[in-house]
Amino acid sequence: MPVSYRHIIYIHFPYLAASRIQRASGQKESGQRESGADLPLVIIWKVNGADIILAGCTKAAAHGLAAGMRLADARALCPQLRTEAYDPLADHADLHHLALWARRYSPLTAVDDQHCGIWIDIAGAEHLFGGVRSLLADCAKRLHRSHFRAVLAAAPNCGAAWAFAHYGKPSERLMTAPKPADGQPDTVRYIFSRARLRRHLAALPLAALRIDTAIADHMRRAGLRVIGDIIGLARAPLAARFGQDVLLRLDQALGDQDESFTAVSPPKPLYICRQFAEPIGAADDIKAMIQQLASETATLLQQAGLATRRLRLGWQLVDGLVFAHDVHLSRPSRDVTLFHRLLANASDKINPEFGLEMGWMESLDCSPLAPLDTALPHMMLQRHDGVAGESYASLVDRLVARLGYGAVVRLAPQACWQPEAAQSFELPDPSQMFTKTDEKSGWLGDPASGTAPPRPIRLLAYPHPVDVVALLPDHPPAQFIWRRRIHKIIHATGPERIAPAWWQAPAGSRTRDYFRLRDDQGAGFWLYREGLPERHETPSWFLHGFFA
Repeated sequence: MPVSYRHIIYIHFPYLAASRIQRASGQKESGQRESGADLPLVIIWKVNGADIILAGCTKAAAHGLAAGMRLADARALCPQLRTEAYDPLADHADLHHLALWARRYSPLTAVDDQHCGIWIDIAGAEHLFGGVRSLLADCAKRLHRSHFRAVLAAAPNCGAAWAFAHYGKPSERLMTAPKPADGQPDTVRYIFSRARLRRHLAALPLAALRIDTAIADHMRRAGLRVIGDIIGLARAPLAARFGQDVLLRLDQALGDQDESFTAVSPPKPLYICRQFAEPIGAADDIKAMIQQLASETATLLQQAGLATRRLRLGWQLVDGLVFAHDVHLSRPSRDVTLFHRLLANASDKINPEFGLEMGWMESLDCSPLAPLDTALPHMMLQRHDGVAGESYASLVDRLVARLGYGAVVRLAPQACWQPEAAQSFELPDPSQMFTKTDEKSGWLGDPASGTAPPRPIRLLAYPHPVDVVALLPDHPPAQFIWRRRIHKIIHATGPERIAPAWWQAPAGSRTRDYFRLRDDQGAGFWLYREGLPERHETPSWFLHGFFA
């Protein structure tokens, strides 16, 4: 007889952790792959002082390395091996995001942290995708397109779906997803009748019941190797010898014992909405709506213990058109005064036409805590209610609100000797601005110290080629021509030699010798010679900056 109407999908990601680490090591900011990135990778975890393999990549699997193997034994099979520590928080975050993504198929999804997979209960939702088979095919196709290596299985209960996803054989597949490159073991299996369920489960190893490894080894020594060996045995002696958990897992896999999971829930949106009985269009009414939404949003954030970095103001016109305006904050905040100040001119963005039927405000990019503001000592403002300090963050927020998101940036130091790459533009972060705790600041030396190499007050966007006259090839310039104007040099200091980063510089990059020059008009220049005469290289001269 058929089992009760329930369809459980289990998606197993055997290479999730390894893929994440490989992507991180292969996509560095410098564009250079990390050393050993192409070696077989295994994820290890210490158990009783011994390093045990928890997972690996496809290359490690090709060398015969499997979960549960000792690292010493693995190195005997594959001496060139890359190891990484197990990061359960990162794995859970990845699985949680995948479970939220899987809500496109059903609102009931859950994370299986212990075995690196997710559950999906699609009962009542499969017809929306043309049946279970079509749903599985669509899920497998989307995962493959996103470069996720996964094994999918569908069964009437959680235990059977888990068993087939981990231990099912290719001959048992009723439907196979498009096979990805590199031999990706993507499989889709669907078991739907009780007789067929028992027949397929009977051929699987006892580990497919999700029992402890020690118990499975004990049962194997007793001559019990597959699930079919225990299905017909007396239950009382089996429980007395191997524990009650064996019977529980067996009943769950066969569908005799109900099993459920706690579904993940998406983040609750922090959303305030106001609908109007009559459309509003007056400027004062729109401003009052914005102020009220901002006040209620700040109260909602306060109750939730959160702070936001982005506010989205939305409105709907009487003709059904919907518009939105985002306000970005430089640091998380829930200050109602700040919200009112940033949204003071938001009404100018709204064209009410024949009126607004609805308005709302949503808080995005929320976090539990907000850093404290640092007051500007030189910007203390005297007001009728006392002395108030304006923070760096508030200043940045006001500039962003006026100029637009992305228009306000700051220069951040980079650990690179090449002048054009020694800094980068970043969005302002008040928690790091005007502090001396930046990891990359100070690597060149304190500018106030005598040992720090001087740098021009203005650096050109790109070096300008110049014509130089020098007494000898390795001497500083006696004069140079830039923009058809001759500059006669009366004082020169240098050279300061800067070599390219050999591990990431493009082919053909040459060493530079920088000179600080002063012409007869008192102007200061920063020139460099590219190419070394002692290496018999033809030198080229460039102007790169100006000194005061």
